Amino acid sequence: MKGFTIDQQDVEVVNPDQDVLNRVYGRLQRNLAFTGIGRRQKPVQYIWKFAVAASVILAVSFGGYFLLHNPQPQQVSYYKNDILPGHSQATLTLANGQKIILSKGLAGRIAQQGNTVIGVNGQNAIAYTATVANDDSPAALNTLSTSVGEQSPFPLVLADGTKVWLDAKSSITFPVAFTGKDRLVKVTGEAYFEVSHNEAHPFKVAVKDQIIEDIGTHFNINAYDDEDAIKTTLVEGAVKISVPGSSVSLLKYGVILSPGEQSILSNSSLNVASADLEKSLAWKNGYFRFNHEKIQGIMRELSRWYDIDVNYSGTASDEEYYATISRYKSIIQVMTMLEKTKGIHFKIEGRRVTVMQ
Repeated sequence: MKGFTIDQQDVEVVNPDQDVLNRVYGRLQRNLAFTGIGRRQKPVQYIWKFAVAASVILAVSFGGYFLLHNPQPQQVSYYKNDILPGHSQATLTLANGQKIILSKGLAGRIAQQGNTVIGVNGQNAIAYTATVANDDSPAALNTLSTSVGEQSPFPLVLADGTKVWLDAKSSITFPVAFTGKDRLVKVTGEAYFEVSHNEAHPFKVAVKDQIIEDIGTHFNINAYDDEDAIKTTLVEGAVKISVPGSSVSLLKYGVILSPGEQSILSNSSLNVASADLEKSLAWKNGYFRFNHEKIQGIMRELSRWYDIDVNYSGTASDEEYYATISRYKSIIQVMTMLEKTKGIHFKIEGRRVTVMQ
């Protein structure tokens, strides 16, 4: 690193060593002898001036030396251990309470509910296939769920042909066969739908108090309890978003989304905005995408995938982050990439991650 320049016409200080002392002394001697143009001056005046100058130069040079070689302590990361990413697994709970763990490599018939056979088909999907047509008997309810650090290993194909994918800490409860006018399922967490459209039998998703009605649709729902809004993002087709029990007209009768739009339901307020489709579908495509995202939102998402407890040392910053990171990297790799974007650091101890800013 280049040193401190006091005055290029007098002296450039690089290091407070003997060379500096020699140059200062030589300059002092020359100026004691001659100043101005060919006119000799009284040495006593210049002894005082150059003594002061020399002391200032030495003080600055020594100060700069210790500043450069003794930097202020900085917050550093501390990784006691690493944490692996989540994995592909889900749990299917049958109507009788029986639980079946679903993972990649599973194949063939795995259960039967009434007149519906459940199995993993050749397209790597868990499928519900009716063995009796036009069965009007009440359909049993099943639930497919994922825990923290899990993601459905393959899509769920409902009895009507609709496909559903689940992110971490999510669930869908559904009938093994659709027998009524409406095809109704219930969702928690995050799920992606490719709906088999049937105008005579509308497909509806209940998410807390909100109803999402398909009109020939591919869409994503994000409705985690620790998030402050329910976000429905439309990829293809159209959906109607409504809150039937609301006294607010807009909520009660709902809005219809067009492809590329996202509804945001928060505090009895429903808004529609342009969607970042890449961000909304990142989890399904195997990566994290943070766009204008504050660290609190990032850590909530990471906690669901890496099964970590998050703490903050001091007040969390309001800075916004931009990053695209594979979901299959370890936690240290993710933390390291985040640290390169802003002045943030992390401490990992067991499954506890402390955010330091």
